Amino acid sequence: MANLKEYECPACGGMMEFDVATQKLRCPYCATEVAADALESEDTAQDAQSGNSAANSEAAFSGNYSQEELEHLKVYSCQSCGAEIVVDENTAASKCPYCGNNVVMTGQFAGGKKPDGVIPFKITKEQAQNIYKDHIKTRWLAPKIFKDNRKIEEIKGVYVPFYLVSGTAYSHVQGTGHVLGRTWSDSKYRYQETQEYEINRDMSLPVNDLPSLCTDKTSSVLMESIEPFDSTGIKPYAGGFLAGFSAETYKESYVQQCLKKAEERMEASAYNALTSSINEYSSTSISSHAEKVSGLVHKYCLLPVWFFTERYDNKAWNVVINGQTGKVAGVLPEDKKKFWMSVLIKALIIGAVAYAVKLVLKF
Repeated sequence: MANLKEYECPACGGMMEFDVATQKLRCPYCATEVAADALESEDTAQDAQSGNSAANSEAAFSGNYSQEELEHLKVYSCQSCGAEIVVDENTAASKCPYCGNNVVMTGQFAGGKKPDGVIPFKITKEQAQNIYKDHIKTRWLAPKIFKDNRKIEEIKGVYVPFYLVSGTAYSHVQGTGHVLGRTWSDSKYRYQETQEYEINRDMSLPVNDLPSLCTDKTSSVLMESIEPFDSTGIKPYAGGFLAGFSAETYKESYVQQCLKKAEERMEASAYNALTSSINEYSSTSISSHAEKVSGLVHKYCLLPVWFFTERYDNKAWNVVINGQTGKVAGVLPEDKKKFWMSVLIKALIIGAVAYAVKLVLKF
């Protein structure tokens, strides 16, 4: 079975976890604090050993899973209670469901999968809960189940795999610009002078550390909605940052799609920046444009995200919070009763206003 990395307190032997407030590993029993990378000395050797054993872990486990399911699962042995922990092939940090210990699957970062860096959580669980509560208050059409906060304690901090992509995006546009001039009229017509100019422009746009989601476990639209992440906050990877949180490694089959998506976003950014800079005309008409990206480089990083999930109408609905900045986003369903009530109220208000105007005009 694959090995796990647990962060044992050097003072009392308790299991430590990453403390967002202090940005250190902290023991919840004796309050001992150490740097997040202070207990990493054995990781190099463990990575190699874990990587080898992880590759064969499926053979040591059968359970009630089909062969197809086993191909995407890994089993680990908890060092504290000996329980078998079965996780998805890309899970890199979790908790033992039996004893609650925080564990990091160090073998998941073997063979080139070790992150180039990690942005630690800056938003605590309590802060994330309050952000969610404030957010849901503004969504008054959301069903009552979301406003009850009955699952607020289940809000989950996850280190999500991203490629931070940098390069230079280039855009070239051609078209026509129009400038409205003087106006005049005669007995029959009104005239407008219009000057026409040819548009032929280029722009090079440097793009640094654009986040591109490298997993299909969550929505790229949601992840883009909570950008930006401040890449100046990246720390060298240390497993201690993951203690107490969940984490995923990147999905190898998703890498090309991830990079393609980043390239498309960079091209769109260059085009939008160029066209928005053409503002000296009354109107413009772009007839053609071409974009490309050069000098593309990327680094693999784990970025912090809080997830709140609630099921409604046989579907999972997510609210996500940027674990570094607190920016929140989510798509929530609408309560049908509340929706039709709002329609009725609007109709009554419009009718009342129309009636009042009619009375005023009558007098």
